Amino acid sequence: MGKIKLNRITMTKLLFSLKGLESRTPLQIITDCIQPVHIEDIPEFILKFERKKNKKEYGLSTNEIVALGNLCELTSFKSTSIQNWIKRDVKELIGSPELGKKYSVEQAALLLIVRDLKAVFDFETICRLLMKVFNTLSDRSDDLINPLRFYQIYAITLENLGNIMIEPSCQDPLEEKIEKEIYSLLQEEMNLQHIEVKEITHILVITVLSVLSSHIQLRTIQYAEKAFTT
Repeated sequence: MGKIKLNRITMTKLLFSLKGLESRTPLQIITDCIQPVHIEDIPEFILKFERKKNKKEYGLSTNEIVALGNLCELTSFKSTSIQNWIKRDVKELIGSPELGKKYSVEQAALLLIVRDLKAVFDFETICRLLMKVFNTLSDRSDDLINPLRFYQIYAITLENLGNIMIEPSCQDPLEEKIEKEIYSLLQEEMNLQHIEVKEITHILVITVLSVLSSHIQLRTIQYAEKAFTT
């Protein structure tokens, strides 16, 4: 495992597919994105979903969430860590399994969001930030925005940033460019009030910047490693 690395746009499609809201299956999404792909690199739950006749939402075990998360670039999950997150660190955020003994795709998306924010923040701060968007953290009915849509918006934003220069002193700094991109995407959410759009935009900008910090940190480590190999 670990050879497949999907960007967040592709991961979004994978999540919607597991939810039963994509025309392609998770396996089709992976094989369309990565060539060649070896069957031994595909998580078993993806193959299991492929064999299902009824492609409705797939409930995920903690081990399957770990396998799912490890398909995404700059994301590394360990089974023991996820168990600790669910039982202790972000227990109120994730809540109990929503599909019998299995976790919903939204709960898996929340763990991916937490992982992206963990690059910068501690668990207490992450919960405080996400409470602004998801209100009663374990109750999806009062969310300002669905966790899947939240993940999708910052995935699109990251994709659209392209080669924007990180120059805090420029007239249109990075965070403002990110804010404009997110704000335009949130205009599609017709049910949101202006104050809610502002609140969600603020948390999404923070999340995008956190992911970017992971990219920079990884590139710094990789560059530093060259000092020991040359």
